Amino acid sequence: MPRITERTQPAAYQAALVHSVLSTDTHRDLTDSDLDQAALAAGLRPPAQPGTRDAVRTVLACPVDFLCIDPSPEALTANQDIAQAVFDAADEGHPLVVIAADGRRIVMVPQQVEGRS
Repeated sequence: MPRITERTQPAAYQAALVHSVLSTDTHRDLTDSDLDQAALAAGLRPPAQPGTRDAVRTVLACPVDFLCIDPSPEALTANQDIAQAVFDAADEGHPLVVIAADGRRIVMVPQQVEGRS
C-alpha cells in the first residue's frame, strides 16, 4: 500500500491524522505537539504544509451531527448545514467528522466525481 503523504494526498493525510487524534480522546484544544504525536502514532510525519494543522482543528471542532448529540455549539446539525459541510469538504479537499447515532465519530473524505460547471 502506498504511503500517505501530506503534500501529494492532503485530504487522505488529514483524514488519517484526524482518525489518530480521535483515537487518543484528546481532540479538544489540540497543541502542535498533540498533532505531531498523533501523526507519529499514525505512522505519518508531523504536519508541515501550511494550513494542515488549522484544517484538522477545524474538522474536529465542527463535526457533522445528524442527531444533535454533540454539545459543541459549533457542531453542524441543520440539514442545509450538513449538506454544505459535505460539499465544502469535497470542494476544498479536506475530511470531515460525522457523529453516528451511537456517538462514534467517523472520518469521511468526500470526493467530487464530476468537475464544477
